[in-house]
Amino acid sequence: MDLRRWTPFTFLAPGRYVDRDERWEEFDLAEWSRSEYDWTQDPWNGFRDFARRPRECVEADRGDCEDYALVALSWAVAHDRDGIGIGFCWNLPYPWPRHVIAFDDERVYSSGEIHEGSVAAWKAGSRYSFVLKRPLRDSS
Repeated sequence: MDLRRWTPFTFLAPGRYVDRDERWEEFDLAEWSRSEYDWTQDPWNGFRDFARRPRECVEADRGDCEDYALVALSWAVAHDRDGIGIGFCWNLPYPWPRHVIAFDDERVYSSGEIHEGSVAAWKAGSRYSFVLKRPLRDSS
């Protein structure tokens, strides 16, 4: 496995994992999320977890939380959404993140679901006690 695709690196430099091609301008994230995306947890979720490239996730129609988050980030970048970022979510007392989300100023994108509202509102209705957010900075 390519160590550059280790999931924690997606938090350190999320812009490096975003696909920046034209396909995302026409891509219907909401439709794909409802009818195509099959959430499939990696066998070694957590410390030994590796992200797929967004186009690989779409082509396979499956992936886990960070794979979906990277697809959502690619879509959000192509659509010039404001406040784009990635969030790593914890269930305390676990020492490492248990979930990854993408977000913008109006929505949270979480494993095939699009939630209207802020990360704080999403977290309040989730099982996670903490979300560490990282904004996406243009690294193209």
